[in-house]
This record gives sequence, C-alpha cells and structure tokens, in this order.
Amino acid sequence: MKKRLLAVVMIMVMACMMLTGCAKIAPADQTIDALFDLYVKENALTMKDVLGFKSEEDVKNAFMKEKSNMDMVKAFKSELQLAGVSMSDEDFQNLTDAILDMLAMTSCTAEVTGDYGDLLEVTLWINGYSDKEINSLMKDAENAMIASISEADMLAISDGDMDLFKKYMSNYINDFISGIAELQPLEVPVEVIVDCEKKTVDSSGKEITAWLPIDMKRFMDDVEAAVFQ
Repeated sequence: MKKRLLAVVMIMVMACMMLTGCAKIAPADQTIDALFDLYVKENALTMKDVLGFKSEEDVKNAFMKEKSNMDMVKAFKSELQLAGVSMSDEDFQNLTDAILDMLAMTSCTAEVTGDYGDLLEVTLWINGYSDKEINSLMKDAENAMIASISEADMLAISDGDMDLFKKYMSNYINDFISGIAELQPLEVPVEVIVDCEKKTVDSSGKEITAWLPIDMKRFMDDVEAAVFQ
C-alpha cells in the first residue's frame, strides 16, 4: 500500500512539473549576479549554468540585443573625439582591450533583500571605478602631450602635417591606456536596488522562466553608473 501511494504521489509531482510549470526557478540573486557578469564582462557562461541555456550564444541572443559593454567603449571613444582626439583602428583596438580588461576586474555581490510574493527585491553591491579618476587620467595624458610638442612640430601641425598630428594623438591614447591599466576598483561598493519579477526568455525555442529586472533599461543604466561612479 505504501509503495502504491508513493508511486501515485510521484506521478502527481511529475505531472505538476510538466503541465503547470512548477519546475524550480533559479534563485533571483544568482540570476541577477549572472546578469551583471553578462552585461559588464560579457561573460555568458555564468548565466548559461544558472538558467540552463543550451549555449552561451543562446544567452547572448536572449539578453544582449539592447546593449553590451562595447557601448561603454564607444562612449569613451566619443568623449575622446569630442576633446579633439582622432583615433586609428589600432588605437581604438588598444583602448577597447584596456577597457575590457578593466571591466573584468569589477566585482558584484547580490542578495535578495525583499520578498513580496510575485516581486522580489535584489540588492547589488558593485565595486567599480572612479569616473573622476578616469577623467583625471585623460587630463594627465593631454598635459603630457602638450608638454612634449616642440615648437617646430607645433608649426608643422599648424601647417597641416596630419601624420605628425596623428603621432601625438597616438601617444596621448597610449598614455591614457597606461593609466587605465594601473587603475584598481574602489574598495567601497555602490548599492544598486533591482526590482524583479518572473519572466520567460527564449533558448532555441525553449522557454525558460527566471527572476529578471522589471525594468531592464533601468538595470543597465544603474549598473553602468555604479561601474563608473
């Protein structure tokens, strides 16, 4: 009798999981932490393991349509261009590599800090970089470039010697990259509150339910602000 009853219970449990979707959902803090890794470091492996995606490519297709950390790199490039700094393809690649290395050093701790049934609050503590310090590195590189220009080179650049101008610009970029390479994340983290709800995402035609930010754009903006404080 007990064995028969146990078998009935098991059948009911399996039916529940298959028909009504009661499969276990990954903890919200793990999912949001994996989302941080994905957006900031473009590390899709964590999210693949947490939510059970078939591949890292499926993860990127599901979550990276709107934004990637390359947008942060392009933002730096725009700031430099606004300051009158032209960049060769090689300079841009070197800058990209330096910023991606910097982003890889950021860290994040996640914890569920509020449970409201259909909604969860997850708090992130993010150790990022000082935006003021990064701007200071730009200024230092600019000052070093200005100090290195000879009077003769200044006249040549004024007369339209673009090769010489590009040489000094490349030195500027290299000095800035060297400064970035020495940066360390700040010791005091920034707190980011993320309101989450259950959402479904597609993985090669299979729907996966997970705790995800209610407002994904706000999540990305808040994380970027915390990474570059």
